[in-house]
Amino acid sequence: MRTIGNDNAINYLKNAYRQNSFAHFYIFYGPEHVGKTTLAYDFVKLLNCTSKENEFGCESCENCKKINLNNYYDLICVNSKTPIEGTSTNSSDQIRIGHIHQINHSANLGPFIGKYKIFLIENAHNLNNEASNAFLKLLEEPPKGSIFIFLVSDLSKLYPTILSRAQKIVLSELRNVQIEDWIKQKYDYDHETIEKIVQFSQGLLGKAFLVSENISLLEEYKESYNRFYEFCNSAMSNRLNISQKLSTRFRTDRNGIYQELNNWMNFCDLIIKKNFEKELNFIFDFDLKKTYSIMEINKIIIILLRSINNLQNNANSRLVFDVMSLDIPEKQNSVR
Repeated sequence: MRTIGNDNAINYLKNAYRQNSFAHFYIFYGPEHVGKTTLAYDFVKLLNCTSKENEFGCESCENCKKINLNNYYDLICVNSKTPIEGTSTNSSDQIRIGHIHQINHSANLGPFIGKYKIFLIENAHNLNNEASNAFLKLLEEPPKGSIFIFLVSDLSKLYPTILSRAQKIVLSELRNVQIEDWIKQKYDYDHETIEKIVQFSQGLLGKAFLVSENISLLEEYKESYNRFYEFCNSAMSNRLNISQKLSTRFRTDRNGIYQELNNWMNFCDLIIKKNFEKELNFIFDFDLKKTYSIMEINKIIIILLRSINNLQNNANSRLVFDVMSLDIPEKQNSVR
């Protein structure tokens, strides 16, 4: 998949390539699924493509093929689940100091093939304090030929001193027509299905790709909304039962729970944007606008965001979901 839209970001990187003037440290910032990883891979291909027929990679040379398969020696991808030598499996979502030490060691070895060794740190906003301090020390004298790219959806979680040292590349949501054109080029779906995918993606190419590859995700998204609607309209006793189920599932499916809570925040955001029925009426059968005021919806977003942050910081999952159940306003006509 290639980057589409976000011309300012693309042109900036192309100009840096033409002038052979690259920063040691970039932050690619934007909402989840906006295309940060895709742009990062295109940037790596720009640096390493051997044919130069296309400034963002020809897609057919050996280097481009290896990069697309995540099998290129000078591309190192790191996230919270990357193994750290000599330590146990990381059950948290934090990027730890051991990850930074491994990056430092690899960077000092220099590139194996090309001019640059690129380190792609996914969800870099999850660096813990020790890792953040270690990375700042690494930036004081960055190894020659190394480029660090942070993929970030929440800048507020990064140290200000880290932000100040980075070249920031901001990515924005695409227009619906751009998503629609991309789907038509890649897939053979009928008009109604394409319209549903476009509405579902909300300008995020990554979401459009996921659902285009697996159309059943539309139904899963609808089911997620139904669970949210049930939760909001349940009495406290039923909410606490749901809380127990969420906590049990979290032990074996953290990513699934994070996706569920992010879906719920997205539903709230759509209500506030006042395009709830207009944009996604094929999914939403109920109207939460009749249940909560806009002020209450804003409060729910804050509660959900706080719950996600607490889970990521290894708080007790049952306690997190119980507090969430208590904090989200209960309506008088709640189902018991």
